Amino acid sequence: MEYNKIKGLLDSYFEGNTTLAEEQLLRDYFKSSNVDLSLVQFAPLFNGMSQAAQEVSSGMIVLPNEQKPNRWWIGIAAMLTIAVGVAGFMFSNIGLSQEEEQALASLKESKKAMMMLSQNLNKGTQTLSLAHQFETTKNKVIK
Repeated sequence: MEYNKIKGLLDSYFEGNTTLAEEQLLRDYFKSSNVDLSLVQFAPLFNGMSQAAQEVSSGMIVLPNEQKPNRWWIGIAAMLTIAVGVAGFMFSNIGLSQEEEQALASLKESKKAMMMLSQNLNKGTQTLSLAHQFETTKNKVIK
């Protein structure tokens, strides 16, 4: 065969662009005795592939029985992790901060002061109603 044709087939072979027929041509070429000296380095590759293709294994191949992992356990574990995280977040904010407690105490004191003021105003209004009754009685007597 021509040197250029074999060189082109080798380039295509190493790029992965050859057909099975072209690969057979290369194997046949390298099995022959008239291999070009610059291509002798590739002869063991193709001769070795020919020998490997003829080999047959005498032993029985036993594949291990792989059990599929129970994926539902993973789902349950993920769900529990998320639930614990959410619960921890929700229950961690139950206590009030010192600032919030002070604000609540101030609110209670303000309500207490407003109630006292309201009670005192009510007492004053009752006294004024007595004064109004006194004035109406006085006006009746004076007329």
